[in-house]
Amino acid sequence: MTCITVAILGKVDDRLRKRLEDSTHLKDHLISGDKTKFLLATTETKISFDGVDTLQMDIVERQSEDLIALIADRSVDYSLSAYKTYADPFNTPSLVEDQRIGDGFILKADRPYDSPQENLKLLRAIRGGARLTAVHRRSGEVSAVINNRILLARCGPYHPKDEEILKPYDTKAKKTVKLQVISFNIRGGKITVDNTHKPKTVKMLLI
Repeated sequence: MTCITVAILGKVDDRLRKRLEDSTHLKDHLISGDKTKFLLATTETKISFDGVDTLQMDIVERQSEDLIALIADRSVDYSLSAYKTYADPFNTPSLVEDQRIGDGFILKADRPYDSPQENLKLLRAIRGGARLTAVHRRSGEVSAVINNRILLARCGPYHPKDEEILKPYDTKAKKTVKLQVISFNIRGGKITVDNTHKPKTVKMLLI
């Protein structure tokens, strides 16, 4: 099992970098970001990080699987965009074409919602102010975790494709917020970033 942590950082200085370098708990870590600095780290189990809010996901590594993290410059609500990825076949053809995810997902807002059976109830809940915080496969395996700044999603077999995760953020609207995109994979707890065929930033429509 590997725990992936993404955290928004405030001040990044040599003391912080040294503390992370000296940590015996981290398998690997990366500090990156433009306007918004963030930490991407891996550990064997969930651990606490002092002074920062974190988003964490436990996974069993797969060789053919990548991950995408979206990091917003300010507080946002990813709920409708994530709904399009995990519950809308017009955005995510894999929901129809790929039998591995054809049964749908379980999306957690104020409570778990079975998709597609409860899609309308979920939309009503989102419209009423509920926020998506996690998505799981029917088996219980986590597919995505979400907070008010970060969306961390697995892509590839058993999950939506990378282009299906990014599609809701392909907008030219004026009222948007900038999201940093980091595409990476995990092998033995080690992080390899590969944004070769991914945009470095995308935009999310504000509603």
